[in-house]
Amino acid sequence: MSEDTSTKRALLIAKQWPEPASTAAGRRTLDILDLLTDAGYSVDIASPAQPTPFQAKTGYREHQIAVNDSGFNDWVRTLDPTLVIYDRFMMEEQFGWRVREQCPHAVTLLDTSDFHSLREARHQALKSGQPLNLFHPIAEREVAAMARCDLTIMISQVEVALLKQHFCLPDWQLHYLPFLIKKLPDMETLPGFDERQHLIMIGGFKHAPNRDATSWFAQEIWPRLHALLPGVECHIYGAYSDHAMHCLSDLKMGLRVHGRTDDALATMARYRLNLAPLRFGAGQKGKILDGWLTGTPTVTTPIGAESMASDDAWGYPLSDDPDQFAATTAQLYRDQTDWHTVRDAGTRALESGFSYRHHADAFIQRIASVVANLPAHRNRNIWGRILRRSEHRAEEFMSRWIEAKNQL
Repeated sequence: MSEDTSTKRALLIAKQWPEPASTAAGRRTLDILDLLTDAGYSVDIASPAQPTPFQAKTGYREHQIAVNDSGFNDWVRTLDPTLVIYDRFMMEEQFGWRVREQCPHAVTLLDTSDFHSLREARHQALKSGQPLNLFHPIAEREVAAMARCDLTIMISQVEVALLKQHFCLPDWQLHYLPFLIKKLPDMETLPGFDERQHLIMIGGFKHAPNRDATSWFAQEIWPRLHALLPGVECHIYGAYSDHAMHCLSDLKMGLRVHGRTDDALATMARYRLNLAPLRFGAGQKGKILDGWLTGTPTVTTPIGAESMASDDAWGYPLSDDPDQFAATTAQLYRDQTDWHTVRDAGTRALESGFSYRHHADAFIQRIASVVANLPAHRNRNIWGRILRRSEHRAEEFMSRWIEAKNQL
């Protein structure tokens, strides 16, 4: 395939229109598109989702598409993308077979954002009290989508290892791409210990781990923490807050659910500590990254810490025990020396794991390699070839059936 920059076109098929002020996933999506732009691609975004007042003004060409609609076929064939990125495995299920049919030479990438089926398995284990079961129907669908694509972008090294060890995906089909930081924050320009007060939690409420974390914190951790830090408040921010979340507010106890904030970084920089009491989830955590970027020490759990930094790199013992979580938070809130130790640990984590230059160059080189060797790359992807055969194309035939039914 030609690598003439005048002909390179990338198409993102997005589950939702990117909302970088609402979700870390939205910011990451735009980072990927910006990387492709820097590499010479023109970019189009298409989504079946309804537009929202909070979606980013990206400057990229945007297209409204529909599921179960053969009109997509003519449109994508005319667009003729060089590269197609599916935002979550559900988009690959809906549109992947159409892209393969109309644009067989387009390189296909799946951006999982996080390993969705791992998050779901952890959620079910937490609710049921049963051991973690990785091998459930959602995992089968997600891994099948990975196999059908030429490359899968993973945000977590833990999840890359899990896919290789437990699901037998080869290394050459996976690419690790974390959150990317172009410039480290200047701690001298950020508010210091004495200029900050109170505690903050942040995270969009469409995301089940954030809803659970808020409920668990309000019911189990905050009563303990409030007793240790009388007079200190905790303010909880998140896009798409609803009645159930706002009912967790307790003004007498200093617990306040505020809903959306227009500028997460500016808001977080006012607080002394950032809390991320996650009990399940997957991928990297934007709320922790925001803490590091604003010089706001973060107290989190082992699940929150996963894929962000090693367990011994936080400056305190990671725990999902409510008493220990509260004790760690109280200690860091009161002790300026410990507060600085944890803040410095966050800066080191940023510097060592999230370098834009290192990861951006590797990502673009990886795509260029796949493009340049696409026939050979696909020939060794035997499971992808098998799954693209007709007897394993249930999503395609279901879509065709729904489309025919709608026409009748």
